[in-house]
Order: sequence, then structure tokens, then C-alpha cells
Amino acid sequence: MRGTVALDARLAYEVIKATPDIYAFNRLVDSFNMMSVAMLNDKRFELELNIYGGATRALDEARTLIAAGVQLPARLLEPIRIGVNVIDEVLPRLDLAYLANSELTAVNTVKDMMRN
Repeated sequence: MRGTVALDARLAYEVIKATPDIYAFNRLVDSFNMMSVAMLNDKRFELELNIYGGATRALDEARTLIAAGVQLPARLLEPIRIGVNVIDEVLPRLDLAYLANSELTAVNTVKDMMRN
């Protein structure tokens, strides 16, 4: 599972770096959401979570550009790349059951948000 998450995030990043692809962007956001849940209440990842915050802010800003079919500028791509690197760094330190639970929590949170 760790390898799949890391590969999916890395590939999605490479796609949005090359072209404004909403599908790849959504996959990347899903990966970021899952990892945010996984790191959120774990003191081991306080530094990584702070770094990750810049990447998530860049993703938020990138959303409208991607939806409009606009190529992302370097000022957004760089923090997103750093966030993907954080995913690569944190994944080996996460318990697989906890990671799977984080994925379910992230998915359910998004579903709840969509209902409201």
C-alpha cells in the first residue's frame, strides 16, 4: 500500500506539472488528504505537517487554475513537489493499518463535505 500511495502521488504530480489534468489533480488531492489525516495527531510528524501545510495551500490555489485548464506556475508546483517528497519520507514510518484507516477517514470526510 505504501508503494501505491507514493507512486500515485508522484505520478499525479508529474502529470499536473506537464498539463492541467483534473483527474490527476484529484488523485493528488486524495493522496494529500489521506496523508494529512495520517500525520495530523502524530507528534512524530509535526515538522513534516508544517512543511506539508505549504503544499496543501498551493494545491488549494492550484484548484481553480487546473479547473480552468491553465498550466500551473512554478511558484505553485514547487511547494506541491515538496509535499510529495514529504509523502515519500513519511510513508515508511506509518503503520499500514493506520494508513488504511487514514484513507477511509479521508474518503468519509470528503463524502460528508459533499453531502452538506
